[in-house]
Amino acid sequence: MSANVPHMPSNPDLALVFQEIADYLSLDGESPYRILAYKKAAALFATHPVSIADRASRGKLRELAGVGPAIEAKVLEYMETGEIAFLEKLRERYPEGLLQVMQLPGMGPKKTRLVWESAGVADLRGLERACREGRIRDVPGMGEKTEAKLLRALEAWDARAAKGAELRRLHSSVEPQAVRLVEALRVIPTVTAADYAGSLRRLRATVRDIDLVAASTDPALVMKAFSILPEIAEVDEHGDTKLAARTHTGLGVDLRIVDPESYGNLLQHFTGSADHNVALRGYAQRLGYKISEYHVEQPTSGRLVTCATEAEVYASLGLDYIPPELREDQGEIEAAEAGSLPDLIELSDLRGDLHVHSDWTDGRADLEDMALAARERGLEYLCFCDHSQSLAMIGGLTPERLLTQIEAIRALDARLEGIRVLAGIEVDILTDGRLDLPDDALARLDYVTASIHSGFGQPQEKIMERLTKAMRNPHVRAVGHPTGRLIGRREPYEVDVEALAQLAVETGTYLEINGSPDRLDLTAEAARRAVALGAVVVICSDAHSPGDFENLRFGIQEARRGWLQTRDVANTLPWDEMAGDQASSAKKPRF
Repeated sequence: MSANVPHMPSNPDLALVFQEIADYLSLDGESPYRILAYKKAAALFATHPVSIADRASRGKLRELAGVGPAIEAKVLEYMETGEIAFLEKLRERYPEGLLQVMQLPGMGPKKTRLVWESAGVADLRGLERACREGRIRDVPGMGEKTEAKLLRALEAWDARAAKGAELRRLHSSVEPQAVRLVEALRVIPTVTAADYAGSLRRLRATVRDIDLVAASTDPALVMKAFSILPEIAEVDEHGDTKLAARTHTGLGVDLRIVDPESYGNLLQHFTGSADHNVALRGYAQRLGYKISEYHVEQPTSGRLVTCATEAEVYASLGLDYIPPELREDQGEIEAAEAGSLPDLIELSDLRGDLHVHSDWTDGRADLEDMALAARERGLEYLCFCDHSQSLAMIGGLTPERLLTQIEAIRALDARLEGIRVLAGIEVDILTDGRLDLPDDALARLDYVTASIHSGFGQPQEKIMERLTKAMRNPHVRAVGHPTGRLIGRREPYEVDVEALAQLAVETGTYLEINGSPDRLDLTAEAARRAVALGAVVVICSDAHSPGDFENLRFGIQEARRGWLQTRDVANTLPWDEMAGDQASSAKKPRF
């Protein structure tokens, strides 16, 4: 195809179009494999650093993994005509508003189609009216409780929309783009330093845009070179030392440039947070100083202190260096003044991963491939915690299948050198608080994680009853993703974090920081509160494929934001010490 086409859609545009196809096919009850193909294409287009349309125009689209002839044909059709006939037919079949209804917690393709056909619900506001008028309770399989849950979910949806939550992206999806841009900046002539800043550098779970800072004696040269990088789709604003642009994935990028001697001042200022900077300015003023993105000034003498590094900025105020992830005005300035900042946990401190899945349930790799990947990353042990039988749709393990898997794990452990392979389970905490497997099955395992995967809308009292019952079981060693949040998709269920932490101390049960980028649960704030009350956490990947062991890094990042140290995290211990803890009747971790 010639590059001279009438329509060159952006990557976000293409991603939205292919996700829309996937969503409509879900409503249609289409094959899961076909739906997944379109979802994967949408995800690929959303995160690809260069123009998908440009690749397609040069006949190179199918070089990308997962792009077959059907996907390629639809991309080319969209470029040539501005629409896709297949999608237009789907749009004619269903109201557009059903796509949002389908995203609501508690709904899905089947329920969405059911309320459309049975109650005439065509969008979110129609669903709200149907709930308030009592029409949803008459839909087969639903009732008054469902209506109440849906109304709460609609309120949460509206609250997120009001705060602009839909404009934020997962840290894990933005970071690779930021790294590429920083690497490109660093090789531009005259650039002596470059970094990303903002919430991305502070390791926040979600990011709105990318803030970049660079040191150079020739800002004009840097901005010219930066604006023609292949990752940059358009430049929105251009000044003497700053530039605003947009990537092919639709991310905003703000670049600021300063002389090398003031680079530390600029990096500190634009790393933030705003609350931290306000508190730091207040602290500086009490010392008789003023602080800005260019220098530290002592008004009485007029002396200007420029700082090439951030450490110099803090040192000029008599403070220890404050790691970016702590800069949220949560006591870090006072701790830096007193010399009592925590010795934050590092990824290298982790000895093992205690929450890993395999293709026995919903994982995408077999036991050996997962174990080899863990060993390659330097882990000393890992524990397979596949799902239990209540999650039948993904092959949850019955007691009989669990025993067979235990035998397979024991055989693998005996055969593999350099890593200990353990048998565990992620057992469901059912809606009445019972565990999904009998005690005699759990007793055969090395480690048991108990998690909630249903009944998210229950009141706090009921949620806490379920967690309490599970944590008092002598076989349960940890609670997985304790608040159940899915970032941007599902609010946490009603958990009293302080009561949960106290119960964890009482029962000797670990609380998990789940490193999945869309979970990060416990949050940094909850983990800090829990540890302050005496609880001990485990940081786990919840890996479903070999590449997912990267989630351990995200879990560590969340832990660092929560001020956690090695002593607060159980799986910094060798397995033999953890196994010794497990053998004790109180389940108490020994630190």
